[in-house]
Amino acid sequence: MTSAGNDIVSLTAINVTRTKGPEFYSKIISESEKELFAGLDGDALLFEHYVWLLWSVKEAAFKYLHRLDPETVFTPVKFVVSGLEVPKTAAISGFEAQEMIANGFEGLLVWNSVVSFKGHTLYAKTIIHLELISSVVNHSKNFSDVFWGIKRVEDTGYKFQSAAVRQFAIRHLQEILSLSQLTIGKNQDEVPVLLSDNVDTGVPISLSHHGNWIGYSFYNDNSK
Repeated sequence: MTSAGNDIVSLTAINVTRTKGPEFYSKIISESEKELFAGLDGDALLFEHYVWLLWSVKEAAFKYLHRLDPETVFTPVKFVVSGLEVPKTAAISGFEAQEMIANGFEGLLVWNSVVSFKGHTLYAKTIIHLELISSVVNHSKNFSDVFWGIKRVEDTGYKFQSAAVRQFAIRHLQEILSLSQLTIGKNQDEVPVLLSDNVDTGVPISLSHHGNWIGYSFYNDNSK
């Protein structure tokens, strides 16, 4: 089961009051996830950030599974997050760089969790900064074959961001793949596909943008 899933949330673009309202967050988090938050250290994470952490994990999981089964419907409360692990240093800092690209998450402060949906179990790694939350999911706890990137952009228009995240991802893909004329399109199910000379490469990729942030993840088995 190979796919890709990511999501990014701009914390400067959310409505905090709305997020903290039960009529809103009850559509995203389940009773077990409310209990999960209650069990966290009180200073570890603000509730509004917890809600969007879960959203980002669930959205990333949906993208991962939707590629495999286009009939998958995104109903956030039905994607259940468990086993949330707080980083050893939970203090949240600002995103100091213009961008970050990486292979896996070794050496980074991440929030680990598990997300389940209709018999599927995925593993998530989430990075939280004062400005953003970014989640990536995988079928395994080992993310060594998962590549990802986050970038700050000034233009928040949809068309600009759609083009910018593709350019950003392709730059990373060109560094590790021996393929020519890379482009990113969508298949008939609106799932991103990586093309080389207009032929589907089979490399699964996920794209996301919100507010002043764009991000991607893709899976590439280095053993092949």
